[in-house]
Amino acid sequence: MSTPAGWYPDPSGVVGTRWWDGAQWTSHAQPPAYPAGGYAAVPAPPAKVEVPTSTVWVWLAIAASALPYFTIFLMDWHGFIDAIVASAARGVESSYLLSWQLNSLLVSLISWGAIALYILFSWLDWRELRKRGIVRPFHWAWAFFGLLTFGVAVYMIGRAVVLRARTVKGSWAPLWVWIGVTVVGYIAVFAWVFWFMGTLFSALGPYLTYS
Repeated sequence: MSTPAGWYPDPSGVVGTRWWDGAQWTSHAQPPAYPAGGYAAVPAPPAKVEVPTSTVWVWLAIAASALPYFTIFLMDWHGFIDAIVASAARGVESSYLLSWQLNSLLVSLISWGAIALYILFSWLDWRELRKRGIVRPFHWAWAFFGLLTFGVAVYMIGRAVVLRARTVKGSWAPLWVWIGVTVVGYIAVFAWVFWFMGTLFSALGPYLTYS
């Protein structure tokens, strides 16, 4: 006959009591009661659990956080440069600029949508970690910092640090992958900036006047 579920003395001796679910020990524990002397015992930190920390949601969050870096390639920059050159040649504003601005707005909305997905996936990741028995994983609400420049780093770094402290084999892999993706994203953006500025000045060369 198996032992019924309930609070029992922690077999590891790290904390006071631990919850037995009827089949195995769980990560839920309670500190020791006040000793006879009347002073409060110092609560022991939660025991580390041996569960996988890689979820599908954290990888989707990383993918969503990288999308805004590459949305610039969705815009018709060649058409924009042609419109600028046409405006410089005729001295009037090209009608194409209006449609390009609408295209720019659409791409901007895609970027904000990607950040919204990043926040959603962070919440799903946090919820999955709790289901796996991890006590107090890094809170998903920190993902809202993704609305700010470099804010995505807050959840990714905090998640890795807390899981390292809460689990036996906390993995840094998602953090390193996110860093790698971010570096590649910035390299792509800087390369595009150099290309765009060079192409634009080359196209406008004949129309530029110097004093």
